[in-house]
Amino acid sequence: MEIFGVGPFELLLVVIIAFVVLGPERIPSVMRQLGRAVRQLREMTQQMTKDYGSDLREITDEVSALQNELRSVQRDLGAMARDMINQAAVVKPATTATPPVDAPPGQSPAAPPETSPIDSGDSPSI
Repeated sequence: MEIFGVGPFELLLVVIIAFVVLGPERIPSVMRQLGRAVRQLREMTQQMTKDYGSDLREITDEVSALQNELRSVQRDLGAMARDMINQAAVVKPATTATPPVDAPPGQSPAAPPETSPIDSGDSPSI
């Protein structure tokens, strides 16, 4: 089992070197200091995890609320589009079946009114 890329044999080598360098008198105090440092590091990481976890939860809740709102808007727009299509399908046959009121007899409702060259502005300018 390796911890931070250090296997059991490397760890044993570090302990032996520490024993030789520090001596048996100083090893207990160094180990206490190392234990305090590790405890403080754990407390800091737990606090950071808790802080970021709550912030992340808030952001996730906001995103979820926005997604729900967008889904609601999408449903509403879909319903409105279906209603408009249904209304257009109902109104369209009624408009094509009856000619416009102001169309002269004999002229089809889709044909544009005839214009003379004077009216349309096609005459040469002087």
